[in-house]
Amino acid sequence: MFTYRHIIWLIICVVLIVLSLILIAKKKYTLTQVLTAGCVVSVLSELIKVFSVIEMVPSADGSIVRPYISNNHLPIHLCSLQILLIFYTRFTENKKMRESILAFMYPSCIVGALAALLMPSIFSTTISVEQAFSHPIAYQFFIFHTMLIILGISIAKSNEIDWDYKHIKAALLIMFLLGFLSIYVNSLLASPTYVNGKLQSVDFWTNFMFTYDNPIGIPMTKMWHWHVYLLILIGVVTIVVFLFYLPLIKRRKR
Repeated sequence: MFTYRHIIWLIICVVLIVLSLILIAKKKYTLTQVLTAGCVVSVLSELIKVFSVIEMVPSADGSIVRPYISNNHLPIHLCSLQILLIFYTRFTENKKMRESILAFMYPSCIVGALAALLMPSIFSTTISVEQAFSHPIAYQFFIFHTMLIILGISIAKSNEIDWDYKHIKAALLIMFLLGFLSIYVNSLLASPTYVNGKLQSVDFWTNFMFTYDNPIGIPMTKMWHWHVYLLILIGVVTIVVFLFYLPLIKRRKR
């Protein structure tokens, strides 16, 4: 993290964001057109990701070899879930639901993608830092999350949402619900070891929604450590959501 290759990628992402927002403003592209572009980028992103990380893995006795994608690449991260929301908001005719989902996407796209860009998990789970410009997954990762930030900012600037405090409540409810569900998902996708029916260890687990492990490496060895971390996570999410929504709500009132 924050190696010179990582910093170069961050500079590239900032340049892409600035140039894209300037182009959107200059050409006066509508939010629908931006969502269409998001659909295209999302499809290409998932195709590149799948065919970049899939590998042939043998069975324990070596008699069978099949393609396999590691659990941490499943599209159930917050940023990956945005793909479904992008397609829904682009093609739905339900204006009320579209507004509610766009309101949720605004902070979650920006914050989720920004966190991913600042702490790129691919360098610890998929490729080495030395492959930052030689492996296609790196381009997929940084360009996809850059697109999410552009989309989130475009939603805020579109004037298509009647911003209100109800959006804060809805966004927090969705975030906390996803966080709670991720506890089940992370346990379901873990690789536990049992001896005589008793759990001995867990060799691998996912960290969807960051509910199992913190991204900055603070040790958690006791249950109360995890409880404290969850409270910190809830507090940070709540503060960030308020900070994102309040300026837009005040702007609407003015």
